[in-house]
Amino acid sequence: MEHFNTITKLPGMKDQNITIKDIIDCQTHKEIIASLDYDVLNCPACGTKMGKYDFQKASKIPYLDCVGFKCRILLKKRRFRCSNCRKMQVAETFLVKKNHQIPTILNQKIAQKLIEKTSITKIAEELSVSTSTVIRMLNEFQFKTNLNHLPTVMSWDEYSFKKGKMSFIA
Repeated sequence: MEHFNTITKLPGMKDQNITIKDIIDCQTHKEIIASLDYDVLNCPACGTKMGKYDFQKASKIPYLDCVGFKCRILLKKRRFRCSNCRKMQVAETFLVKKNHQIPTILNQKIAQKLIEKTSITKIAEELSVSTSTVIRMLNEFQFKTNLNHLPTVMSWDEYSFKKGKMSFIA
């Protein structure tokens, strides 16, 4: 099992706190079983040391294709509990944003495919995400026009709308 260090570098997982337990080769995809664990934290509410509690149910995180197969990470995150005020906290990683399921590298890949003008359904199918996820990423990259100021150059055209009535197009 010494080859797991090389495997973490292969898909681009740079977090040292993620340890890969096993890799399951399914017929259609590969599943990487991993856990996220690090040293005990201080409680954000009262400031005392928190104790390691247990692991969360594994999050099913879609990931980039690896060696031609679709890849999914089953990540168990460590939970911490304060012995003083009983508050819970979950271990965090920069692989996935807090309270999100889709990794940042997959969001970057979606943005790259949107720039290449690939269809939304094809992007969703290739990256194993829903079409609504792709649409959400598209909405983040849309530019909002400032309607407080007029542009420096304006183009006007008038045309016949109904019998004898004229209309303008800006």
